[in-house]
Amino acid sequence: MRYWLVMGVWVFFFHCKTSPPTSSSVAGGDPSVVNKPQTGQPIDATVKGTYPDDAEIEKLRADFFARPADSEELYRIFITSDGYVRKQVAHDDKVQVKEDLSSDQAIADEFKKFDMVNSLQEGQLRIELYPTTGKFYRVRQARPSVMKETDKIMSEDITRWQFKFAKNEIQPNVFKITYQVLLRKKITREQALKILSEQNNKKK
Repeated sequence: MRYWLVMGVWVFFFHCKTSPPTSSSVAGGDPSVVNKPQTGQPIDATVKGTYPDDAEIEKLRADFFARPADSEELYRIFITSDGYVRKQVAHDDKVQVKEDLSSDQAIADEFKKFDMVNSLQEGQLRIELYPTTGKFYRVRQARPSVMKETDKIMSEDITRWQFKFAKNEIQPNVFKITYQVLLRKKITREQALKILSEQNNKKK
C-alpha cells in the first residue's frame, strides 16, 4: 500500500511540474506556475515566495467571479485547500443550492495533498437534471482542466448538491458549472504522502 501511495504522489508531482507554464505570470522565473484557464484568457497572478498571498488569492477569485457568464453557465466555484466559495451567475429567481458548509470544507480539504506546486486549474462541467424530479441525470466534463484528479473531485462534488426550485418548476435543468482550483506550494512530497495515508485510513 505504501509503495502505491508513493508512486501516486510521484506521478502527480511529475505531471504538475511538466504542465505548460504561462509566459510571464510568475515572478523571478520560478518553475512552479500559474496555469492559464482553459478559456485561453491569461491569468494575471504573481507568485511571491513559495505561493500566492491572501491579496493575490482574493484578486484571482474576484476576477474569476466578475467574468461575464458563458452560455448555460449557472454557478462558479473557487477553491483552495483552505476554503470553498460558490457563486451563482444566473437564474437567481429560479433555483438555489442548499448550503452545506461542512461538506464544502471537506472538498477543500481534499486538495491539501496536492499543494506541492503553484498552479491554477480551470474546468467546466455540464449538468443535466431529470425534468420531473430535479435529481441528477448526467454530470460530464464540458471542458477539462489540466489535471484529471481535479476534474474527478469536482465531478463527484457536484452530485452532493441539493437544488431548491421556485414554484416546483425544474428550470433550468441543463446548465454548466465552472470551477477554478488554486494549488499552492505549501507542502513537501513527504507531507503529501502523510496526508494521503491519513485520508485512506479514514475511509477504511
